[in-house]
Amino acid sequence: MKKILLAASAAVLALASSVSLADTYPKQPITIINPFPGGPTDTMARLIAKKLQEGLGQPVIVDGKAGAGGTIGVAAAAKAPADGYTLLVTSASTQVVQPVIRKQLPYDAVNGFIPIMIPGQSTCVVVVNESVPARDLAELITYARENPGKLTYASSGAGTALHLAGEVFAHYANVELLHVPYRAAAPATTDLLGGQVDMMFDSPTNSAPHINRGKLRGLAIMQPTRWSTLPDIPTTTELGHPDILFANWLGLFAPAGTPADIVDRITEVLKEKMSDAEVVAYFEATGTPLSPQYGADAATTIATQQKALATVVTQAKLPLID
Repeated sequence: MKKILLAASAAVLALASSVSLADTYPKQPITIINPFPGGPTDTMARLIAKKLQEGLGQPVIVDGKAGAGGTIGVAAAAKAPADGYTLLVTSASTQVVQPVIRKQLPYDAVNGFIPIMIPGQSTCVVVVNESVPARDLAELITYARENPGKLTYASSGAGTALHLAGEVFAHYANVELLHVPYRAAAPATTDLLGGQVDMMFDSPTNSAPHINRGKLRGLAIMQPTRWSTLPDIPTTTELGHPDILFANWLGLFAPAGTPADIVDRITEVLKEKMSDAEVVAYFEATGTPLSPQYGADAATTIATQQKALATVVTQAKLPLID
């Protein structure tokens, strides 16, 4: 009888502890680490922070930690206490691309994080400076083949999605391009506008304003369907290059070991807030389909994309980054 009572008491205490944790979170401000300050990642991080703050009733701060293709910020998030007070907003660059293009990482992309939400998937647009002598994708490929290694393309860092999008393009178009890595998308775009580099494989959200103002020339969207904010730009599939495709996304993660009830609480808030008019308007303005994936569904997407990109890296015989 005594053993039964002790077991029952332990069960009650465990339940009480769990309920207490769920009921009291959060008790202090929450920090979202952003490894890509400036550009679309920063905008998304601040939008998610605002919605979590509204739903959780505590300040949510975005902390930019740039460098090393995003790995500095992600590593900092991985080492943070798994208590729900440090989260991560990052892209496919650090969770899909880096694990297959780098020899080693200062974090475990698969086991080091809990995927909470991927709100929608994006792609890349092939965009060039006005000085590049190519008015369409066919002319760009012809010029690149006739001038191997002459065209430079900027990215947000070695091993990022914008880098690998360029490698996918070069492999399937059978051209040689010179990669110029930056610390983030914002300075890369600045140099593209200034003519210091020739082209980018950029997010449509980032490049659309410059394309629409005639400052940059968009040549192709790297997916089968057109992008709503750039409806006049054809897709690589339309142009006869169905293999030149690239999917990117931004998502919210928690360090591995974060209590399930805290992750559930965050997820509950996000599911409610994703239908807010402000969120819907943001995704409509960027052209990104708002189709949130949570938890296990997001994890499956990440694993599938890792496998597909690893195949490209192997086929293209891309050297792994130290």
